Amino acid sequence: MVESMHEDVARIEELLESPLTAAGFHLESVKAVAAGQRRTLTVVVDLDESSAEPMSMDKIAESTQIVSDALDTVEIFRDKPYQLEVTSPGATRRLESPRHFKRVLGRRLDVSTKKENFKLDLEEVGDDAITGTDPVKREKRTVGLGDIVKAHVELRFR
Repeated sequence: MVESMHEDVARIEELLESPLTAAGFHLESVKAVAAGQRRTLTVVVDLDESSAEPMSMDKIAESTQIVSDALDTVEIFRDKPYQLEVTSPGATRRLESPRHFKRVLGRRLDVSTKKENFKLDLEEVGDDAITGTDPVKREKRTVGLGDIVKAHVELRFR
């Protein structure tokens, strides 16, 4: 059962990648869980890296329709009923790859390296470094992605 679930996940990722990409989305992950009779397929979708917009409810609905239409064409969980959850990575996700940082250009980040913790108003993202302005010191700084232990968007409530 476990092996077939891994095969299902790989097949589903392959099936969803193309239609989501064509619509301007990025497939983050697919996770299949079976607990007793309950089966859940969780698909995490984000906007592609050219967009710094947050993932809106309209975009979740649009990506859910794409995922649902694609999945209707294949057998999953040996055709047993399952619950489909399509979601976004969320505002509090860890930023790890250049793609993640590109999605949050212009936002304030909380960054931790082995040496220090600081805030950074993100302005540029390269293949191996990010650049922005430290709002406390009011100076430009560049941080290598390899030096970052943890980074996430600072949440601001209005």
